[in-house]
Amino acid sequence: MATQSPLPVLPNASHFLTIKLDRTNYPLWHAQMLPLLRSRNLVSFVDGTSKCPPTFLKDDAGNVTDLDAMVMSWINSSVHPTVLAALIGKTSSHSSWTTLHERYASQSTGCLLQLRSELMNTHRGDSSISDFFG
Repeated sequence: MATQSPLPVLPNASHFLTIKLDRTNYPLWHAQMLPLLRSRNLVSFVDGTSKCPPTFLKDDAGNVTDLDAMVMSWINSSVHPTVLAALIGKTSSHSSWTTLHERYASQSTGCLLQLRSELMNTHRGDSSISDFFG
């Protein structure tokens, strides 16, 4: 009979995740989530390289399921309630991560490009923004 090793002590993610994901700040949210996952060697759960066993298995692979559930809870607790609705029914951290990336990464990039364009086209009197700050 195999014994399960206890999960390592892991931090409460709320101490590290100060930005809640909304529809406008995916790059900032991603920039705080990824280092936390890397610091605990958990990136494989969200990028899909760690294959999570079915949740009903209670064998030696149980730790994988437990870690995946922890990563899912970190993701869920780091998003705005309106974003959390998109994660209802997701059964793995990978599916949650992918959903957030597909929904918000390009949207946030588009917002950044639009803001950059607006900033570059801003004028003060006859001077452009680059003349003003240059």
